[in-house]
Amino acid sequence: MKRRSPLDYAYAVGRGRSLEKFMIGRAAFRDAAEAPDTGSALRILGEAGRLPDGFADVRTAAGLDAVLESEKQALDSLLAEILLDAEVLEIFNRDGRPDRALEAAEGFGSPFITDYLRSRIDLANIKIFLRSKYLEAPSERFRNSALRGGTLPVEFFVAGYDGTAGEFGTKLASTPYGPLWERALRALEERETFVALEREIEDHGMALLKPAKYLVFGPEPVYAFGLAKKRELALVRIVASGKIHGIPPAVLAERIGETYV
Repeated sequence: MKRRSPLDYAYAVGRGRSLEKFMIGRAAFRDAAEAPDTGSALRILGEAGRLPDGFADVRTAAGLDAVLESEKQALDSLLAEILLDAEVLEIFNRDGRPDRALEAAEGFGSPFITDYLRSRIDLANIKIFLRSKYLEAPSERFRNSALRGGTLPVEFFVAGYDGTAGEFGTKLASTPYGPLWERALRALEERETFVALEREIEDHGMALLKPAKYLVFGPEPVYAFGLAKKRELALVRIVASGKIHGIPPAVLAERIGETYV
């Protein structure tokens, strides 16, 4: 099949740009987390973004699941319509496994997408590494769980597995992930929580996507918008579910990271 020209995506990029205006920013998520009740929180989110009528009336986990599943299906339908190349859609649909997404992306020829996925593999391995160390799992178990294809080879992690987390942080200091590791490790040591690690990973991934907003043509801006929208729906779930279940605002706020807008 003939490869699409970047110019073929002019309409798709324009459509994505128009929808970015309705995305929810970090401040709105924080305001919703601190709202006095569920209804107030959901109204803040609904007014900040483009969520369906009746969203502010949701009061159960089942109701929230139904709304978010409908939104996910709408996003999938939109991307199937405007992502003109089936290869890009397949890469997007494999996002939950960046190593598998990378396999699909390597023949496509987009440095932006390939670099993003290789970094996502690194981030996944950092998460697996720290959790494995915390559980005192043998290095062989980490090796078997680690993903291949990142900018940091699996052996980079294995070589540092038997040392301390601080020593491994020294090795990471020369990579883009040094600050992320230090903040996540501090939270784990002080409060025994992986929440900071999860947020730092998502923040790093979002920072990698944002440059696509300034690309004029090609599938990359649409791909990045789709991933950012998925993250937005995940944050809606975190905040809305937290308010429904009475999670303290400070706990919810800690999980709210950077957004696309």
